[in-house]
Amino acid sequence: MPIARVLTVLLLGLTAGVGTGSLEAQNGTITGRVVSRYDAVPISQAVVQVSRGTDVIAGTLTAVDGRYTVSAPAGVYTVRVAAIGYAPAREDMVTVLGGGSTTVDFTVGAVELNPIIVAVSRVDEKALEAPASVTAIMAPDIVSRPTLTVTDHLKTVPGVDIIQGGLIQANLVGRGFNGIFSGSLQTLTDNRYANLPSLRANLPGFYPGIDEDIERVEFILGPGAALYGPNTANGVLAIFSKSPFSSEGNTLSLISGYRAGSRTAAGASLDDGHVLGGGSFRHAKVLGDKFGYKISGYYQAGRDWLSSDPAEPGSLPGRSCTMEGFGCRDFDQQRWGLDLRMDYRPDGATEFIGEYGRTTWLQSIDFTGVGAAQVDNWTYDFFQLRARHKRLFAQVFWNRSDSGIDDPSQPVGTFLLRDGSALYDRSRVIAAQVQHGTLLSDRLDAVYGVDFTYTEPRTAGTINGRNEADDDIREVGGYLHATYRLTDRVNLVGALRVDDHSRLEKASISPRAAVVFNPNENHSFRVTYNRAFTTPDNLQSFVDLVGGQAGPYTVRVLGVPAGGFNFRGYCGSGGVDDLCMWPGPFPGVPNQALPANAALLWGLAAGAVAAQLPAAVGQILTAIPAPTTVGTQLRRLDPTAGAFHDVNASQITDIHALTPTINNVFEVGYKGIVNERFRASIDVWYERKHDFIGDIAVETPNVFLDPATTLAYLQSTLLPILNANNIPGADLITQQVAAGMAGISGNATVTGVPLGTVVPDAELTQGSDIILTYRNFGEVDLFGADIALDYWFDNRWSASINYSWVSDDFFSAAEVMGSGPIALNATRGKGAATLRYTSFRDEFRAEARGRYVKGFPVVSGVYVSPTLPDGSLKPIDGYGLVDLLFSWKLPFDQRVRATLDIQNVLDKTYATFIGFPQLGRLALAKVSVNF
Repeated sequence: MPIARVLTVLLLGLTAGVGTGSLEAQNGTITGRVVSRYDAVPISQAVVQVSRGTDVIAGTLTAVDGRYTVSAPAGVYTVRVAAIGYAPAREDMVTVLGGGSTTVDFTVGAVELNPIIVAVSRVDEKALEAPASVTAIMAPDIVSRPTLTVTDHLKTVPGVDIIQGGLIQANLVGRGFNGIFSGSLQTLTDNRYANLPSLRANLPGFYPGIDEDIERVEFILGPGAALYGPNTANGVLAIFSKSPFSSEGNTLSLISGYRAGSRTAAGASLDDGHVLGGGSFRHAKVLGDKFGYKISGYYQAGRDWLSSDPAEPGSLPGRSCTMEGFGCRDFDQQRWGLDLRMDYRPDGATEFIGEYGRTTWLQSIDFTGVGAAQVDNWTYDFFQLRARHKRLFAQVFWNRSDSGIDDPSQPVGTFLLRDGSALYDRSRVIAAQVQHGTLLSDRLDAVYGVDFTYTEPRTAGTINGRNEADDDIREVGGYLHATYRLTDRVNLVGALRVDDHSRLEKASISPRAAVVFNPNENHSFRVTYNRAFTTPDNLQSFVDLVGGQAGPYTVRVLGVPAGGFNFRGYCGSGGVDDLCMWPGPFPGVPNQALPANAALLWGLAAGAVAAQLPAAVGQILTAIPAPTTVGTQLRRLDPTAGAFHDVNASQITDIHALTPTINNVFEVGYKGIVNERFRASIDVWYERKHDFIGDIAVETPNVFLDPATTLAYLQSTLLPILNANNIPGADLITQQVAAGMAGISGNATVTGVPLGTVVPDAELTQGSDIILTYRNFGEVDLFGADIALDYWFDNRWSASINYSWVSDDFFSAAEVMGSGPIALNATRGKGAATLRYTSFRDEFRAEARGRYVKGFPVVSGVYVSPTLPDGSLKPIDGYGLVDLLFSWKLPFDQRVRATLDIQNVLDKTYATFIGFPQLGRLALAKVSVNF
């Protein structure tokens, strides 16, 4: 017999024996039967516990016929029942009389197979009846897994794409189009936007709350704009916390972990493993029957996996740079958080909730589109007031960001690691929402509401630069969602939302339509159409940020102005394809836009190469007159490799004012439960993205001399003079000079002298900076499928398997009618398989799971996959991992739960994105005490 079972039997014996002897006459019994809700089948081996408050008084297991009998002293108790595959049930205020018998029967259903969810339609509904694909993770599963952020609960959810940059750094979306600093997933905590104000980045390290305070997590795949407004095209992640009224008590937790040593992609060791740890607490109390409050907090500390970026210098003015080979990176990871909430319920239909939360990253490294940033004392906090009366809901909230900088000119606080630029951010978002639902008839139910959001960036010029004075955004939206019960088995769902954006000319309209067919309460078929939109965010419209250097050239990220960027015809004639250039930051060159003709700056290239030649040869080279027959070659910077690649002038196209990305999604889905043992979810979808806003990319190539015509000109001018002066190796010298001035075609390592930068006609682009910016692309068509299967072998063993597939992960410039390619930045195929053992009697759970992610190409800011000879991008390596989980509520003290999660048991080295560290094994152990 397993030790856990022995201890449990002893515990049950002890609790059952409390009332023996002189008190035996005062004991009574509780008897009953536990059966399945749907077919009245008896449920054996279900755990029955009798408790008063947090104390377990007695317990037993149901017999083969589902019956149980338990003895307890006279008193008033709560009786609980739990069985694998079934929803926990409870009966309060059960009175036991001395010498008497009380009957308490339970009829339980597989509700956890069909949980009540909220986020899909903003009203309570069963998952099978929802007009979208939704996964719900409930509190028992959440507290059974030790985590550092909520992301760890989502790693095997179908359709969810996660790129992990370290212990807590991650970006996640549904069904692709992920990226660095991504904000395309709408993330809500208790109905409040959880992303960073103005930056719109979803950073899980800033999400408030602890696992013990989470009631459930819902992830909706597909667009959600019809209810939630803009920026929901890649799904909705909704996190709901517990109410103090339903979770009174105290919890203390300690977490400790070990991450394996850092390694390179080739397997070379960078450091030894490191221990990490932390703790959390939660206190919830109800005062009287109308007022409750709770407070929770946590602290975490550790050391992240090591990684480096060749574009980061070894030192920066005023910054501490102590690790040779790693720039100015500090890999220590520290953060803390605090959350305080107060609830008031004047009656059963009304509640008022006030909440304040604060999270501070004391130290960390996070990744942005212009390279990694060293986070130093960055704080995110919020205030929220919400009220509910019957079906009326209203809330107002205020989110604020503070990057820990008082004076951007001082080397204190968060900064970019490529050039040391300070990231000052004290932006804020203020939002208000009102929603009401009403039953218009016995068949028609409606939900309607309005939202207002005001975004006020405050970056002191460090992020929005010259746009700082005019960069606020106001958004107003209204929606109507209706469900019509056509028959007892068929529901028609329709929704319409209209949103106005202060920086866009036209309002955006988002409809939803769905037919949901439920042949019975265990099966659901649906056909849905959703139209969603993603508005240009603050960065895409207003960023003006130096992102590093490429030799003498400054690399700058610019938002797209209202007038867009026009590249042609404003500087006179003579440029290649009528383009214009700004001469490089060199002495003596014109400080104005010129036709993009490299020959105009011949002397600049000749002088740069002559300085590296013997004096006699250098004098001859600089004396050669500027040619009229030498052509121009454009090359675009690869910010990841720091190299230049040839580009055709025809690929340089104007960038128009940004418009919203429109997503049209058609989906067919099935969810079903068979014999309360088997659950299946199958979704097949088609998506068309129109006017897709890509990630930042280099849009301004540099101007070089054409290699072929440069060599020909030098062979007709320089070579004869070298031969006439009897200079040895004249032919080789001529070829080397040509390569030094103009490079070698197709060779990214020998590119010659960048003479200037092709620039558009805009006030903010008057200079030779290399510009990374955004643009709307054409149409992108995607197909995909998500399949999830769960099976309960008996009341202990269960298994799950899921797989998600997407048709494409890369689109060439020609396919999207853009100046460069775009990538899904997510895998085409991923899957997971899980085997679980759960003993409710012993409060023990064990889980083994495997995860697989196929490799994919990356195009995201300065992080771009290497270009292959055929023009495609080399994907990152795929990976397969094995994880183990153990959770045990100690039988000798039911208040204590111990959990152990080992991710990547085999310690496989893998990276989830270009520029991210190679990750290894991570083990987390947690002990929680409830009292």
